[in-house]
Amino acid sequence: MAKFDCVLLDFDGTVADTSEGIFEGIRYGIRMEGLPQPSPEDMRTFIGPPLNEGFRNHYPDISDEQVQQLIIHYRARYSVDGYYKFRLYDGMEDLLLTLRKEGIKTGIATSKPQVFIDHIAKTCDLEKYFDVIVGADADKLDSGKKEIIEKAFNMLKPSGCEKPLMVGDTKYDILGAKNAGVPSVAVTFGFGSVDEMIVAGATYVAKNCEEIKNIVLG
Repeated sequence: MAKFDCVLLDFDGTVADTSEGIFEGIRYGIRMEGLPQPSPEDMRTFIGPPLNEGFRNHYPDISDEQVQQLIIHYRARYSVDGYYKFRLYDGMEDLLLTLRKEGIKTGIATSKPQVFIDHIAKTCDLEKYFDVIVGADADKLDSGKKEIIEKAFNMLKPSGCEKPLMVGDTKYDILGAKNAGVPSVAVTFGFGSVDEMIVAGATYVAKNCEEIKNIVLG
């Protein structure tokens, strides 16, 4: 019998490598606002937290209005074709199909705006892998990961979700799960720091999709 009966996964850096489209949008917004471009390594830290927090981390002296303008530029660029610039990580499709075959509920819990993740799922045929897909409220700059995780699990509960698990690649996923009272898996193939995820309280660490599967199935 499986150790967990429902599994939520972050999208960017966990289900898929989405960096190309995201980085293009971020660099476009920064260029439009005339700000200095981050290094390639610093760009990785934009994936995980809400976008406003990412801009704040890199440009602490800019105004709230400029943060909002950066997000507007990013979304304008990303909505052109950034949606489609991603690839599922090796073994992810097999993992998702195996979990569904075993009767384990699956879902996405992402800080990506709901409108974006819905569009990706529909146009790229990802809906078949998930029972629920929950993103952030595009009108709220500070949609927290805890609230996103809780919303997704509450949607799953009526169909059976007594032993939940969250899988993510950044400390935001791990802290969100911890604050929601849910055990978590920190994956090492995404964009976040493994050390930060361990400090944040990750229950498990997985190097690949096979290890995630073994954790879920016990």
